[in-house]
Amino acid sequence: MRLYLYTLAALSLASIGCAAVPNQVSESQLRYVKQYENQANIPVPAEMLLNNDAEPQLTEGFSDLYNGKNLEGWTPLGGHCTFEAKGDVILGTTVKGSPSTYLSTDKDDYADFIFTAEIKWEVNGNSGIMFRGQSRPGKDYDIVFGPQCEMEGTDLVRGWSGGIFGQSAGGWAYPLWLEAHQEVRNAIKPDGWNRVTIQAIGTNVKTWINGVPAANWETEEYTKGFFSLQVHSGKEGSIHFRNIKVKELDNATHTKDLFASGDFSEWTKVNGKPVSNGWSIEDGVVHRDGIKPGNIITRKHYKDFDLRFDWKIRVGGNSGVKYRTRGRLGLEYQILDDGVHKDKHLSAGIYALVPAAKNKPYNPGGQWNSGRIIAQGNHVEHWINGVKVAEAEIGSEDWFERFNSSKYKKHEGFGTWTGPILLQDHLDEAWFRNVQIREL
Repeated sequence: MRLYLYTLAALSLASIGCAAVPNQVSESQLRYVKQYENQANIPVPAEMLLNNDAEPQLTEGFSDLYNGKNLEGWTPLGGHCTFEAKGDVILGTTVKGSPSTYLSTDKDDYADFIFTAEIKWEVNGNSGIMFRGQSRPGKDYDIVFGPQCEMEGTDLVRGWSGGIFGQSAGGWAYPLWLEAHQEVRNAIKPDGWNRVTIQAIGTNVKTWINGVPAANWETEEYTKGFFSLQVHSGKEGSIHFRNIKVKELDNATHTKDLFASGDFSEWTKVNGKPVSNGWSIEDGVVHRDGIKPGNIITRKHYKDFDLRFDWKIRVGGNSGVKYRTRGRLGLEYQILDDGVHKDKHLSAGIYALVPAAKNKPYNPGGQWNSGRIIAQGNHVEHWINGVKVAEAEIGSEDWFERFNSSKYKKHEGFGTWTGPILLQDHLDEAWFRNVQIREL
């Protein structure tokens, strides 16, 4: 009921003249909010991440998962619906009375990847692509469970193909019910081939339907598993699958610990000189102390990335993490003992530009917090303790309004530069650990 009332309130604002916002549930989707309101893990619309990325390139580095001859390397699980090799197509057919059936790859340790396939319905029926899938013994059949990219057929008006469903794992993890999902809800071609693309890197999963962005979902539960082509239980259904390909990604090449060496060999002061003794590392914890040790920066420059770090500030203290920098200037993730330090720009905000949400989960001075910065193209997000609390779209009307009234307005291109990551010396004792970056 809480979710339903929350959504009604958002729609009421729209009905009295407020413009629709991307994270608002579309009015046409309201009945599904009501339908799933009792699902324990149904996402709150305002907290859902949006996929603003272009579909990855699908030409280089991919391996075919289907050999065009037979189903070698695949095994059906979960039922007795049929799958047949038909030239360049795998044909899946519903068998009345059978549970949903999953033609699954024998390889069961796909972790980080880009997967793509094309699907066409000959006889309409629900389908989907399981990824990082798992199985366990059941009474009559193995039970397949885990995340699934929904391909719901052509007769359902809700348009959730490309959403993420927890198959035997909690239900809808990412329904496509927001205003931002309007385009993808209409992306399926009922009489033609439809391309589904899934990108999974670390805890993040994104999907596309015919090149249109769909889901953007975070999970720490499902880290690796098999792929499955699903034929859903029902009276009928005949589904063609072709061009089934995967490009595995080496996560080690994507995520880098910026202090993996245990020293400051990958860091300097802003002027290029070695890091001073006022900065130290002990047991993986970076500590800023002493008298004016100065800001420190990475030797490598970054622009598009996902940076995660833990931070702690002394009681009443102030610090920050800057990025896309030139010298000491750049976008800043504010670190502050909120309410104790006098600075009005509170922790996790985009300093002097976008304040963090007032209801953010925050631990005061002397306690650890987890921070996250996502910078990709013109889009920037700040997170604290697992919750997104500030974001900006550089170049938007809102951005220019904020930028032109800020102290940064004289710096052309501010926010778009490629530059080092900077840990700030603001004269206060500060600690950092688990500082890891993944380039996007």
